[in-house]
Amino acid sequence: MTKKKYLLWILIIVIIGVSLYLLRDNLPISIPIPGFFRALDENGANKIDPNAVIQVRRGSIKKTVSTNGYIKPVNEVYLSFATTGTAGGTVEKIMIKRGEMVEKGQELVKLEDKQEHLNYLKTKNEYELAKITGSPTQVEEKELTMEVARDRYESKTLRAPFTGKIVDIFVEEGDFIEGTHDVVYLIDDSAYEVTASISEVDCLEVEVGQKVEINLDIMKDQVFHGTVTEVAEYARMEGGVVTVPVTLRMNEVSAFFKPGFSATAEIIVKLADNALLVPITALSTGGNGSVVLKVDGDNASPVPVQTGITDGFYQEITGGLQEGSYIIVNNYQMNNNSQSRRGGFGGIGGAGPIPMFR
Repeated sequence: MTKKKYLLWILIIVIIGVSLYLLRDNLPISIPIPGFFRALDENGANKIDPNAVIQVRRGSIKKTVSTNGYIKPVNEVYLSFATTGTAGGTVEKIMIKRGEMVEKGQELVKLEDKQEHLNYLKTKNEYELAKITGSPTQVEEKELTMEVARDRYESKTLRAPFTGKIVDIFVEEGDFIEGTHDVVYLIDDSAYEVTASISEVDCLEVEVGQKVEINLDIMKDQVFHGTVTEVAEYARMEGGVVTVPVTLRMNEVSAFFKPGFSATAEIIVKLADNALLVPITALSTGGNGSVVLKVDGDNASPVPVQTGITDGFYQEITGGLQEGSYIIVNNYQMNNNSQSRRGGFGGIGGAGPIPMFR
C-alpha cells in the first residue's frame, strides 16, 4: 500500500468516527444556513437577522389578467365604390391626400361619369316638362326616372361617411377599378381601442366595465387607462390554445397613435384597498392552509393566516395577523430548514415557537 493511499484511509476513518460520535450524542453537525441565521449573538449562537424581518403594513393590491394585442381606431373603414352601388370605372379625380382631415359627406374620389351625368340631365328636363304639360301619373313617373338617374350619377363619387383622417389611398388617377376594389382607408382618430385575446380560464374573471392599464411598446414610460367594452360570446383556437377575444376601449388618445401599434394590457379583475399585505415569500402553504413566521423576540412561531388576492408579489391577509406585526420575509428558507432538521412545522397550530438558533 502506498503512502498516499494509507493517508486517505486514515482520513476517511476519522471522518466516519467523528460523525458517529456526533450522531450518538445528538449533536448538530455544523452546516452553513442562509438568510436570517447568518447573524451571531455575543455567545456565538445564531440569532434573527434584522434584514430578514419586516413589519406588516397596509396598502392597495390588485389582481390582474395580462394580455397583448394591437390598437386600432374605434371607427375605421376601407371605402370602395361597392358602397355607392356602382360596378366600378376609371378614376377621374382624387380630391384628397394622405393624412388630410375630411368632413362627413366630403367628396374623396370621382370616377368618369359623363354618361351618367348626361342621363341625369335628360331625365331632369323631362321631369320639369312633365310638371307643366303632363298628368299627375306622368309627373310621378318622370320624377322617379330622374331620381334613379341621379343616384347612378352620384354613385360615381366616393364621399366620407364620417369626419376623420385619410390614412391611405390605394388608387391613382387613370386607374380602372372594380367596384369592390379598396380605394381609401379612413379612420376617426378621436377614439382608439385594443383588440386582444385572453385564455379560456381567464375569461371566467374578465367582465365588461372592468378597468384596464395599457402600455404601448413604442411609449413604454406612459400608462394609458381604459375599460373592457366587450368579451366575445365565442372562443377560437390560436396555435393550439383556446382563447376568447376581448375589446379594451382606451380613455386617452395621443397624437402619436397609429393603427396597428402593439400593446400590452393588465385587466384589473379584483382590487383591495387598505389591505394587510405581506410578500408571497413570507407564506408557506400546504394542505392545511397558509402560515407565516411571526417574530416575538428571538423566536419565530408559525401562525395560520387567511389570504385574499395576490398580484404575484404580495398577498392580501384577511385574517390571522394584525397591522404592525413582525414576520420573517422568507418563509421558504425557514420551512426548508425546519423540515430537514425537525420534520417540518407539524401542522398548523401543532408546533410551538421555533428558536432562531441551533
